Amino acid sequence: MMTRLLIAVIFTVSVFSAKLFCQDASALSKQGDSLYYLNDYGNSIIKYEESLKLDPGNVNFVYNAACVYSLLKKPDEAFSKLEQLPGIGYENVSWISGDTDLEPLRNDTRWKPLIEKIQANLNKRKDIGNMKIVTSDIDNFWVMYDVYKKSGSVDDIQKLYFDKKSAGLDAFTKVRVINAGQMDKVLKIYPQFLESIRSNTLSLKNISGKLIGYFEKLQEIYPEVYFPDIYFTIGCFSTGGTVSGRMLLIGSELMCADENSPTGELNSWLKGNIGKIDNIEQIVMHESIHTLQEYNQANLLGASIKEGACDFIASMVTGHEMNSAHYIYGRKYEKGLWKEFKKEMYGTDYSRWLYSGNNSIGRPSDLGYFIGYKICEAYYENSEDKTRAVKEIIEVSDFEAFLKKSAYEEKFE
Repeated sequence: MMTRLLIAVIFTVSVFSAKLFCQDASALSKQGDSLYYLNDYGNSIIKYEESLKLDPGNVNFVYNAACVYSLLKKPDEAFSKLEQLPGIGYENVSWISGDTDLEPLRNDTRWKPLIEKIQANLNKRKDIGNMKIVTSDIDNFWVMYDVYKKSGSVDDIQKLYFDKKSAGLDAFTKVRVINAGQMDKVLKIYPQFLESIRSNTLSLKNISGKLIGYFEKLQEIYPEVYFPDIYFTIGCFSTGGTVSGRMLLIGSELMCADENSPTGELNSWLKGNIGKIDNIEQIVMHESIHTLQEYNQANLLGASIKEGACDFIASMVTGHEMNSAHYIYGRKYEKGLWKEFKKEMYGTDYSRWLYSGNNSIGRPSDLGYFIGYKICEAYYENSEDKTRAVKEIIEVSDFEAFLKKSAYEEKFE
């Protein structure tokens, strides 16, 4: 109790405390999540409500609170949360319509108007003219950086970068929990590398036309596409790309290197995962496919197909061949990798195949992307109706049936 009171006091008097405030809200929400999974709904809602006092516009906090009120058989309280969702940008009609936590509310007269409002939000995404491509965080970062080089002040990081954040950077700080203190460490550790990518990051404002062309091509092969808002940000070397709802968030510090970028400051994981500016459109399109998928994978096979599908469709619309280390390695050792993968694909241990970072010893990380890509490629090549195949690749939910229909394994028999 004293800790939360101290944080509240600091918030009122310190510029830097804005992120501390958000971190506390996130911590409270995670406590609510843990209690939810223990079926302790009474204490779970207390934590969610505390998190909402600190971050009332957080769509995930609002949604989760509504679910718990529904489970507590408190429909009025649940709808008081749900009816906030359209106004704060919630669009996931498919998810909310199938969420079993909300089943007790679906016969309520308030349910249909709620879904209609959420559907209206989603329908706006069908018009490419509504898509935003935002690079203001890049400009703000370099203004801050030049001031910081002279001052070394964390307050300058907060004031000149995080306090001026776009909606995308705001979401990014919550998804990855980054703050001015972490950024201070990054600026001290990677100064030469950061300087080397300055011009590349600033050039991102010029790729809007090319990206729009790729999205138009995506619409040709997948008419059901919804267009995301794209935010190019600079984070703390934690991810090159992630999504929040239908916002696509690009960590440009990880995606804008070139042949002249020094790597001496980078650890082994970063050296293997720093992206090149020449591939930035491929990364954007990969992440955009994630905004069209439902996250229902339950095992390594499903997760690998999801990631591989994004790479496969992105390669189709950009015309770029996949040439990262795990694809080069994968093409050389494909048969052996499949035999290994097959033994583990129905498990939930991803450590040798996905998101493995420094834990991948003796071979590139993320070889599950390669396996998933090859399964999707085989599925497409063996389908007579290519338009339908694209739809099924993006929307796949039965991964075992998808693998069987792809006939991928037959190539090794």
